[in-house]
Amino acid sequence: MRKPSARPKARAPMPRAPEEMRQWAELIEAEALQWRGVAARPMFGMTALFRGQRIFAALPRTRAIGSPHSVAFKLPRKSDVPEDEMRIIPDRPGAKWLTFELASGRDIAGAITWIRRAYDQAR
Repeated sequence: MRKPSARPKARAPMPRAPEEMRQWAELIEAEALQWRGVAARPMFGMTALFRGQRIFAALPRTRAIGSPHSVAFKLPRKSDVPEDEMRIIPDRPGAKWLTFELASGRDIAGAITWIRRAYDQAR
């Protein structure tokens, strides 16, 4: 008798990125591309940022991770994230990927700061 296979949990759908978020992501990407060794590649409706061969961030192009107004970055040492930073949301407990929520264009500088930390740790 055959055992029924367990279905893997479906991932949450990736929300569409609104036009304003795409514009903010382009500004963040332009800044990151000025850093040494950074390359951008399209990936799953997003733009993945790499330092050499290591991915360190994902910016919305047509899709986003988490919410429509978020950018994602990989931070192996999350001890750098203060507990009172409400704009950063972990993907899941213990995950290395975090998302940063942008409420307005004023949050672009904060997003760049965190993406820069991810870049620094992607050596």
